[in-house]
Amino acid sequence: MRFKDKVTIVTGGARGIGKAIARGFAREGAIVVILDILGEQATNTAKEIEAEGGRVSAMRVDATKEEEVKQAVARIIEKWDRIDILINNIGWVETMEVRLDFVKTDEALWRKSLDINLLVPMRFCRAVLPYMVKERFGRVINIASIAGRQARPFAVAYSAAKAGVIALTRSLAVAMAPYNIRVNCVAPGTIETAQTINAPPEHIEPILKPVTLGRLGQPEEIAAAVLFLASDEASYIVGQTLHVDGGNCML
Repeated sequence: MRFKDKVTIVTGGARGIGKAIARGFAREGAIVVILDILGEQATNTAKEIEAEGGRVSAMRVDATKEEEVKQAVARIIEKWDRIDILINNIGWVETMEVRLDFVKTDEALWRKSLDINLLVPMRFCRAVLPYMVKERFGRVINIASIAGRQARPFAVAYSAAKAGVIALTRSLAVAMAPYNIRVNCVAPGTIETAQTINAPPEHIEPILKPVTLGRLGQPEEIAAAVLFLASDEASYIVGQTLHVDGGNCML
């Protein structure tokens, strides 16, 4: 097992990509802590993982509130005395149901997108990294998006925020490398989740058209990339963004 007894935080782990990541780490022997604003769903996911033999707990956390993030991290430290792996998976995209013309959007939407998609991983990094520095060990995987590298005319704020996650990854990778803390990033393409399943075809089809493999990705395919980057198999990989997008970025 690649992550035996490693205390692993998965933010946004109640469903979708986060759920697949949490399940993957649990199967590999990690002690998984799911942090999500969807408290009931997080608890249900934890029960499913426990039924599979995994060690997991769930906490309801509103990650847009700094104090709740600090309190959640403090509780984890109090119980296990360390945090080995942090997966920053929380995210929100404003355009799965409607196409938004940027000039008709307002600052409230920009702030929401920037907060959830960029400031939330920054909050968790700031709360967790001091403990990793103390232990001289840590693995941080940020979940960005290919929208951080490609134009998204109907999701401008989201695209800007995810580009920020990629930049955050690179900067923290340099800052944390002397402490044996590796920081990397996964940039998913369009993945089959509840959001994409419920999105209208006219929104999904233009995004799917340039995908070389011609299909949506699966949450488990993102989880596999995250597990790899967190493992010792990726011991010489630092500050990188791995695109898991079915070949979208090649076109």
